[in-house]
Amino acid sequence: MPEFGEVPGKAPRRVKVYLLQGEDWIDNGTGYCVGEVEEESRKPYFLVRNELNTDEIILKSFLEGSIQYQRQQETLIVWTDLSGKDLALSFQETEACADLCEFIIKIQQEKYAPEISLYYVIPNNNIIDEEYSNANGNANNGTGTIPTEITELVTGPINFPDVPPTLDNLEHVLELINQGSNSQYTRSSISKFIKEEEYLLALISVFNKAEKLQKLDSLHITCECVKTLILYNEASIIEDFVSTEEKIYGLVGILEYDQEYPNFKASYRDYLNDKSKFKHVIDLPDKEILKIFKNDFHLNFLKDVVLARFLDDQTFNLISSLIYFNQVEIINFLKDTKKENKFLDELFKLYERDESEEADEKKETDIDCQRRRDGVKLLHQYVLIAKSLQSFQKSEFFAVLVKKGLFKMVGFALRDSEATVRTLGTELIVVIIEQDASLVNSIDNDIEIDNSDPPTEQRIPPKLEEEAGDESLAASDETGNGRDFDVTVESKLHLKLSDDMTLMQILTKLLIEDKNPGLKMQAFEALRILLDSNIATNSLTPNGSSGSGNNEFEIDHLRNEFNNEKRGSTGNGAGDDFKDINTSNYFQAFYAQVAPELFANLIKFGERQNGAEIDTLLLQHLCDLISFCTKEHESYISKPFFLKNNILLGIGKVIGGGIATKTTLKLTAIRCLKNIILLNDDDYVKYIIDHNIFGFIFKFFKTISNENNLANSSCLDLLEIIIRNEINPNSRTLAKFIYCEEREFLEHELNYVSTGKDFIHIVEKCDNNELDLNSHNASTPINNDEIDDEIELEDNKNPVKIFNGIETEIKRNGEKRHLEEDEVEIKKKFASSDHGINEKHTNGADADDVDVDQSENGTAEEEETTYDDSSKTTNGNHDSNNFSPKKLSKSIKGKLSSASKKIAHSLKQNAK
Repeated sequence: MPEFGEVPGKAPRRVKVYLLQGEDWIDNGTGYCVGEVEEESRKPYFLVRNELNTDEIILKSFLEGSIQYQRQQETLIVWTDLSGKDLALSFQETEACADLCEFIIKIQQEKYAPEISLYYVIPNNNIIDEEYSNANGNANNGTGTIPTEITELVTGPINFPDVPPTLDNLEHVLELINQGSNSQYTRSSISKFIKEEEYLLALISVFNKAEKLQKLDSLHITCECVKTLILYNEASIIEDFVSTEEKIYGLVGILEYDQEYPNFKASYRDYLNDKSKFKHVIDLPDKEILKIFKNDFHLNFLKDVVLARFLDDQTFNLISSLIYFNQVEIINFLKDTKKENKFLDELFKLYERDESEEADEKKETDIDCQRRRDGVKLLHQYVLIAKSLQSFQKSEFFAVLVKKGLFKMVGFALRDSEATVRTLGTELIVVIIEQDASLVNSIDNDIEIDNSDPPTEQRIPPKLEEEAGDESLAASDETGNGRDFDVTVESKLHLKLSDDMTLMQILTKLLIEDKNPGLKMQAFEALRILLDSNIATNSLTPNGSSGSGNNEFEIDHLRNEFNNEKRGSTGNGAGDDFKDINTSNYFQAFYAQVAPELFANLIKFGERQNGAEIDTLLLQHLCDLISFCTKEHESYISKPFFLKNNILLGIGKVIGGGIATKTTLKLTAIRCLKNIILLNDDDYVKYIIDHNIFGFIFKFFKTISNENNLANSSCLDLLEIIIRNEINPNSRTLAKFIYCEEREFLEHELNYVSTGKDFIHIVEKCDNNELDLNSHNASTPINNDEIDDEIELEDNKNPVKIFNGIETEIKRNGEKRHLEEDEVEIKKKFASSDHGINEKHTNGADADDVDVDQSENGTAEEEETTYDDSSKTTNGNHDSNNFSPKKLSKSIKGKLSSASKKIAHSLKQNAK
């Protein structure tokens, strides 16, 4: 026999038995209740034995007839037996009540007592009725809450729709279907019945008869039956309705006759019969796979067209979920690289051209061209769907597309004559590069990075050489080759991004030539992503493949270690793999191959007064790209192009060069120049002054100086930027230039704000400060070289670079002079250190100075000790008479001291 607890109701549960007499519930005793079935009669019953005397039976009640059991308040089961007695079982535990309810469900569903039923009564105190509240304010404490209950059928007999449905019983069928919508149990049961009995096909048969006989009432009733079944919100029904083409055609046909619009009829079947709505770009021999694609089409058609008017939120979400899971299956099929799956291979073959076809594009038939366009639409559809997938799923899918030949399709789409196809192609590339920009560098390769530089040999630093030598000596005891230790190591392979600019050239052509503003914006965004200076580090892991998750943590950790342990680093850590990715050839290829065409309009403006035809939107995008490139790219790569091609002059002419342009374009150009000025680059500042770029700005400024608008504020902000950065030498240079050229305008025309006066004040203040500084000490003027030395020390934070620069300076200025001065200082120090302690205490001021010097030199001496080997590593073994790290340290200290004196003096003058 089974143990207690394995079958519902077998475990004795402590319970109180109540009997209703009049309006009072009388306690009939406490005992233990079980649910059992008589062996002979097969009748189920509840049996309650007294807890004190198990031989005494308090209650034995059979589950029979059409008794309705109610579960109330989680621990009560209440019913009326066939004799009319009202009984109740009050359980000590909720679990005990649930166990006996499971026994009732089992008995009903296994047909021991098929006519009984179990309801779950749920109290609902959230319904508010003002009339009830006013009438019964005292009863409900004035809250206005109606004490209602929600009754949910848990199990019981169900009235299924008539089989088969006919024109005569359609109304009864609709009534039973409506009754079944009251509880989840009946909805699930009827849904299972509809699927098992193929009831939809029977309704379609009745519908066809009614349509032939033109019985409009029967058509409307059939439509209501189907709508109610759909609103059951059961996935099994929806899946069954779209499982075959016969069902989907019959379903949409039934839904054409909506009772809400009795005088109108939809034409859903005509839409589905149009073969152009579902196109076969590539034939699929597997019918099951084809069925997945068709289900996707049919479900979307139902959701967006047929059922759009009456779907509730729950059913809408259900259909959306079915669509999503169906589309995930399609994505998995597309990215499946098994040999038997040739779908993507066949798709991308459409975009392969042989030489003869390229020579004569007219040979391509209209059918072939349309087929290629349909292929673009097909893949675009599922690429957009893939955006909603998880990150790793998107990465896998996009990587497979690129490997199979996605960019052949993109190339066709971007060159196509139809604007819609070009837009789809641009969206494709934008989605791909937003996910992983490095994928565009694998157009002709299977990996994301290519074009590797050959490995180079590097010398091991002496300090590391000694450590390596010790280890090698230990190894030589076994190998015997310790003395032949090779002190050179092979550096890591330096990786370079692909310099294939095909895609950029296509996007450039779109940006320049296409008239569609939306397409221009997409091309601009794609170019901006491709020109990001972090195109490699944002998309690649150290091994050169796309990655995420823990790799990002490892990379950040390695970078932090490198920053915290600069001294003694060998540079061979895994964190340096990103630094070995060479992007310079990638950006150099851009400026050599793409940029001349991309910025051609601005180049023409810079070369002559009247430029090419004005394309306002294009020029706005170009100005934004210039701001982006000058900020993101290394100056040695970008700056030569922009200066040699007079791009800044072209921008100036756009602002005030007599070219008829919109104010929005002028403001974009001003914003671009602001960004360039904020770069604080000497060459850009010199170019701006030499070509009088501010002349164009002030020409425009003077036309709107008396207007209260955004253009005026933008020009004022440009002056404010220079004022705020007055401490910057380049800003002071620009300020002086503007002051000389436009002093009259600043002083008299800008009298409505303080900007003009502030500008004049800071220029005149700078001039006065320079005069004061130069006249401060005629015998020891402050040299500009000291400022340059300070800037050089900031730029060359690597100690090896500092020593290299100072060594070069020693050689340039004469070694003897520096050595002699240093020797004199050393002798003085040693002479002063020979005096006794008492003498030091006597000269208190001198002692303080010595202490200060010692405290200041503590760090320097540590640096001398630390960097001694490093300097030898870079410069070789120098003769001690010619080169000394301590002397170099003193030279550095002298330069820093001189520069700090100048800064302190300047601050004092400003304070005065």
